[in-house]
Amino acid sequence: MHGGDDAGLAVSVWTNRLPADTALQVNLPGEARRLTLRRLLDRLFPPDAGDRAETVARLDRRANPDLPACYAELLTLTEQWRAGLCRLSLTSGRGWGRPAHLDDPVSAHLRPPPLCLRAGAWDDAELTLTILPAYRPVDWAVAQGYAANRDHLLDWMQSCALLYFVDKHGCAVPPPSDLSRSDPCRPVVSGLYRRRCLRPSEDGAGSEVAPAGRELIGALLAETEALIDGFDLFKDARWNEDAQGAEFDSGRGADLRVEAIIAEGLDPVRAVFLLRLYDGTLDPYADQWQQLVGDPACFDQLLEPVVNRPQPPPPDAVLAAIMEDGYSLLETRAEVTADSQAQSEIQRRLLTHQAAAGPDAED
Repeated sequence: MHGGDDAGLAVSVWTNRLPADTALQVNLPGEARRLTLRRLLDRLFPPDAGDRAETVARLDRRANPDLPACYAELLTLTEQWRAGLCRLSLTSGRGWGRPAHLDDPVSAHLRPPPLCLRAGAWDDAELTLTILPAYRPVDWAVAQGYAANRDHLLDWMQSCALLYFVDKHGCAVPPPSDLSRSDPCRPVVSGLYRRRCLRPSEDGAGSEVAPAGRELIGALLAETEALIDGFDLFKDARWNEDAQGAEFDSGRGADLRVEAIIAEGLDPVRAVFLLRLYDGTLDPYADQWQQLVGDPACFDQLLEPVVNRPQPPPPDAVLAAIMEDGYSLLETRAEVTADSQAQSEIQRRLLTHQAAAGPDAED
């Protein structure tokens, strides 16, 4: 027999963001069997922080001290899902088990405890869930209004990536006429030729960057350098409540660059793409440029930091205070650098003057 509401339900939840030998383990009352998987997730990881006390109290820290960390990781994942930053793929069982859907009843995915399998009658039951996040930042960018449509955003990123491979790695990109009509890179190459960013190389072995392409690369580099100068400080930032001030590069902060970029009214998709394009992320794939540029899924992976970020974000007031302290620190650093450069220039001029005056100038 299957147990009723008086029986227990042992729930195990794992995601690929946890170590392979670690999973959240929590015991719930039997009435949880009557929920759907969606309602079960809401019960385990409620949106309201005050409602999480019941689940947290059920964690057996003595049996497994890692359970609070597991809970925090899974809570972040469900909050990302609620915020529309990712989709969840569920399976019952560990790893690639039987597909499960959010609206399935919990009872459809139960199994008896191992010791009860031979008995034919069991009260307590076990539910093992695997939750795999699927991040779709390109679709998210369109939904948030950062791009007119998916094709427009992909074409821009593919064009920039192809120019990068030609410029930095000298990849032999054939002219459009030498690419088959079925080649997914042909529209990208054709677009760059049409905009006069690429042209046939002098040796006829491929394509080279044309003056218009060189101008575009220069503009992209300048934009990227401005992003680094303005936001790199926030890659490790936290608010110290005791000191009532922000801390940077402490090793204990969160990466708040995307939040800061959004707070400044900038496009986080464009910003993250440029930062990753010019930080060497694509360099290992230079000999696979055709597969990368032609595969839209590669750009979802490249843009994952846009949507795979800490949830919930800092309150607006805290983020504003962190940014204010950060900009103040950047100004101080700029002033120190300017003073140092001014002192160096004075020293250089003095040395130049003494050298021009000759040895008699010291007498």
